[in-house]
Amino acid sequence: MADQTPPTTGTPVTATTTTPAVPPVAGATPFTAAVTTPATVTDEHLAKFEIPDTVKQQFPDLVPLVIQTESMNDDERQYWFQILPIMTDEQVEKLRGILVHEKEQLSKLDQEYEQELTKLNEKHLLEWKEHEAREKREQLRSAESQTEAEEAANEAALLAQLSAMDDSAPQA
Repeated sequence: MADQTPPTTGTPVTATTTTPAVPPVAGATPFTAAVTTPATVTDEHLAKFEIPDTVKQQFPDLVPLVIQTESMNDDERQYWFQILPIMTDEQVEKLRGILVHEKEQLSKLDQEYEQELTKLNEKHLLEWKEHEAREKREQLRSAESQTEAEEAANEAALLAQLSAMDDSAPQA
């Protein structure tokens, strides 16, 4: 295993996670749900567990992976921290592979979930725009009907006036 420098006491152990952002859809009310795992393992996270110094020194990359995994409870995490110093290199690599694979799969699921949310938001936005367009067309039809009725009433009034004029005109 490569020689790695251990984190100093009081320094957070950092592991970066990326969660794809869903671009906002104009006019849509976004549906959001997020799975939150700490991107940075802080002293507060480390204080929950008794992590032997040898583990911090020999496996600084495994500490955040164990803390961040969603497949373990705190008792199981503590067990792994205690058992790590006596595990073989093959066992450690297998554990590392499992934790990294889990993290990748969860990230992939999060990304797929966000894409599905984006599709739903876009679908609902289109439905909303269609609804607004129908309402606008209905308003235009109503206004047009009202205008036609007013024009017909004005036309009838004008015809009545013309007719009254013809009736009042001197006959030769």
